[in-house]
Amino acid sequence: MNDKGQALVEFIIVAPILLLIFVALIDVGNIFIKKYELNNDLSTVAELYENNQNKEIAAYVAKEGITYKTENNGNFVKLILEENVPVSAPILSNILGDDFTITTSKNVYQGENNHG
Repeated sequence: MNDKGQALVEFIIVAPILLLIFVALIDVGNIFIKKYELNNDLSTVAELYENNQNKEIAAYVAKEGITYKTENNGNFVKLILEENVPVSAPILSNILGDDFTITTSKNVYQGENNHG
């Protein structure tokens, strides 16, 4: 028996599966990193919002390539940031789609001030 040939055949069968798992892990890790970065962006946007710097917010989100929305809830305003993260792993993209949208939000006390 030729054990080297058997090992080669087993490797050829297992290698694509391992490669798909590896690429999927990279994509999932990328999504978690982008979520962390989006939370940091939200802190920056919230600080700019509290200082009534709406032009700076627009410039910041445009530079970072993220979507910015607000929802008024009485004395509070909900700041919402969204970003699309591309997914390249074949099986994972079938589950999550080609672009996975991550969202983060924060409620900020508006009080008597009327922010635009």
